[in-house]
Amino acid sequence: MQYHASSIAQVEKEQQTDRKRGLSAAAVKKRRAAGKNALPQAGSQLNAFKIFIRQWKSPLILVLVVAGTISGLLGETIDMTIIYITAFLNALIGFFQEYKADSALQQLASLTVQHAIVIRDGDKQQVLAEELVTGDIVLVSPGQNIPADGRLVAVEGLHVNESALTGESATIEKKTKKVSAHAGIGDQANMLFRGTTVVDGTGTMIVTAIGTETNLGKIAALVSSTEDEETPLQKELAKLAKYLTYIIVAIAVAIFAIGILLPGEESVLHLFEVAIAVAVAAIPEGLVISLTVILAIGMQFILKRNALVRRLVAAETLGGVSVICTDKTGTLTEGKMSVEYIQTYDSTILLKNTAASMVATKALEIGVICNDATIVSEDGSETIVGDTTDIAFVEAGGYHNMTQDALVAGRKKLGALPFSSEWKYMAAAYSNDDGATMYIKGAPDILLNKATAFHDGDDIRNMTDTAQKAIAQELQTCASQGYRTLALAYKKIDSDTTLLDHDDVSDLVWVGFVAIEDPIRDGVKETIKLAKKAGIRIIMITGDHKKTAAFIAKRLGIKATKETIREGSDLEQMSDTELQSYVKKAAIFARVSPEHKIRIVQALKANREVVAMTGDGINDAPALKGADIGVAVGSGTDVAKETADMVLLDDSFTTIVAAVEEGRTIYANIKKVVVYMLSGSFAEVVMVLGSLVAGLPVAALPAQILWVNIIEDSFPTMSLAFEKGSKKDMSKPPRKLGEPLFSKEMKMIILLKSVLSNVMLFAIFYYMLQIADITTTRTVVFAGFAVDSLFLIFSVRQLEQQVWQYNPFSNKKLLGAVLFGWSMLLLAIYAPPLQTLLRTVALGAHEWALLISFGVFNVILIEAIKAVFISKKQYA
Repeated sequence: MQYHASSIAQVEKEQQTDRKRGLSAAAVKKRRAAGKNALPQAGSQLNAFKIFIRQWKSPLILVLVVAGTISGLLGETIDMTIIYITAFLNALIGFFQEYKADSALQQLASLTVQHAIVIRDGDKQQVLAEELVTGDIVLVSPGQNIPADGRLVAVEGLHVNESALTGESATIEKKTKKVSAHAGIGDQANMLFRGTTVVDGTGTMIVTAIGTETNLGKIAALVSSTEDEETPLQKELAKLAKYLTYIIVAIAVAIFAIGILLPGEESVLHLFEVAIAVAVAAIPEGLVISLTVILAIGMQFILKRNALVRRLVAAETLGGVSVICTDKTGTLTEGKMSVEYIQTYDSTILLKNTAASMVATKALEIGVICNDATIVSEDGSETIVGDTTDIAFVEAGGYHNMTQDALVAGRKKLGALPFSSEWKYMAAAYSNDDGATMYIKGAPDILLNKATAFHDGDDIRNMTDTAQKAIAQELQTCASQGYRTLALAYKKIDSDTTLLDHDDVSDLVWVGFVAIEDPIRDGVKETIKLAKKAGIRIIMITGDHKKTAAFIAKRLGIKATKETIREGSDLEQMSDTELQSYVKKAAIFARVSPEHKIRIVQALKANREVVAMTGDGINDAPALKGADIGVAVGSGTDVAKETADMVLLDDSFTTIVAAVEEGRTIYANIKKVVVYMLSGSFAEVVMVLGSLVAGLPVAALPAQILWVNIIEDSFPTMSLAFEKGSKKDMSKPPRKLGEPLFSKEMKMIILLKSVLSNVMLFAIFYYMLQIADITTTRTVVFAGFAVDSLFLIFSVRQLEQQVWQYNPFSNKKLLGAVLFGWSMLLLAIYAPPLQTLLRTVALGAHEWALLISFGVFNVILIEAIKAVFISKKQYA
């Protein structure tokens, strides 16, 4: 049944209830069998153990575990221990980052812990909100969260804030008359919805839906059914792990084949041990933990810019955002009503103009006096409570040191007429020694028709057709610009008036009207320009009206034309394919529901866009979860924040773009890490495999290789997380979805460096075999791997610049990491305990001369490869 389109009598009949007596105890007991008025609490069922186990599903982690296990079976306990520690640390970090990521449903359920006043068996009773059943008669009052969906049967000045559900900032006046069957949630003025809040007045409703059947419950179902997808980085790491596995298996098979086919004295067991050594060399053990650290450090940088990233991998995804779907209320705007200017017959006065005319001042006085908002003091701070329009006048009065108490001090209140949708105005009357005055605030068309005089400067003139048309034209101009308008008037009345009547609202003196809007946040317009420069599209998705959305969009520089604006009702007529085509040019979606938002996000993702969705309300939760990056404002609902990947601590839209910039820096640094580590890993593979093919002893031992990978690589790699982004980062378009992590430049650097560099290292290896024993030779190769890494780090800091074009010593943490690496290398070669553990010996000046020459050669090699790509502008 469409309750909003049905009469009260029809609703009573459908629910088998009576608005005066309510349900009987027997009826309530019977209906409770249908279930409680509660949302599913899936969030409370989170299992810490399962979350921890889930971390081990990472392909790279699994490869590490397998390698560590095989190493242990072969008696290589040191190798096994190092690999296991690496894997465990990564899983532990992921566990703590993601433990609370899926608690949105629990937050939704927490909104309903409350009581309700009901009428049952003809008596008022207080019951737990979760014990409500359909057909219950519920009484609501100011400040109360609505506990269920219901059809109103009685109202008394009832105004409700539905922004958390619909996105509209203005409070909604409720009524009991039925509305169109096609009315959306925001237009169902005779309905109350769970999760919204009563601002003013009282009402009585028949409960029509409870629990998951409410609009809030349907959103909860959307949140729980929207699955988290892997981020681009996760997909790339999965590919990397797959390729590495193929490579490792191929190398191991090749080793056995070569060992068997080529003449030699190596046993099958020794060949197997060599295969394991090569596998260990091929796996960059420090890569996973290094990427985890680089993401974590990137999150800290983002946090310094007032955005909290809740999921580790989301920090990288930010850099690839190509579309930002933003809610209007509370994100682009401040989420509250504000008086922008006062329009009198002869002038326009900006609110903050300290030189306001006498007429403008009088208009503002009327708005403050004829006002039901109140200032509440709590814990030393003041909060204004009431209708958003009344609050706007109280705040406006504050700019000119006007308060209601001060303006009516010494006056006697004669009466008041509360605002109603029938009359569309409110009035208040006060008297003093000079007489009595009735102040009126309301719809401009109503008050203008009741005005017989108007203020023209300091003069009061009779209202003429010419003056009335001039005022009407100003009102039309103001409305066309997206402002809400309220008129202000007054009338002298008898001092002995004891009760105001609507008949008294006539022969008014027109003072002027005010333009009210939901103000745009500071810096948003400039931020949108920056986003566009970075190739990021902005799409406004709001529950507000189309005209209001278009007005805000035009002021922000968002394209707002007939072709780029659609309402939720239009989406209902579109197939998924049609919507997927339309979103390519869309700029604004107005009057949308949570289901619409999900469809929009899905359509954009079907077009291979990386989507960031911003929002603050309950209604945003499904879309926040469905987007690649869900962004909630800090002042928003707990539901939005718990569902989102990132929370804006300062509620600033500008912070989103700042976070995207940091995300691009993170991705660039990740690419540097991959180049750096894989260059070293494949160098080790080439040396081990090459020595075997040449019929020589294995060039390096597994423990030595792990020492280089974990100690020499990891700390310099982590220091790359502190590299600052390039100024060019935000002048480039976002990377395309599915764009491989390995660019052409990266592949060439890794390939050429691995081959050419190791030709020289292999020559050194062969030369040392001729003049020294195998232990000394392996120590030189081991040191060569480390020297290679410690020189290479300076060249990969910037892949788009030559090493002499930037300050190689600007990253202090990198310098410290390199110094630490050199210290650990020297300890490994000269400290007796480590000599025993790693099977190394002390080196002399001759060996170090060879090693330093090798390091310099590598820098020259990398810079030469970079120069080729820089000249062709083929950048990653």
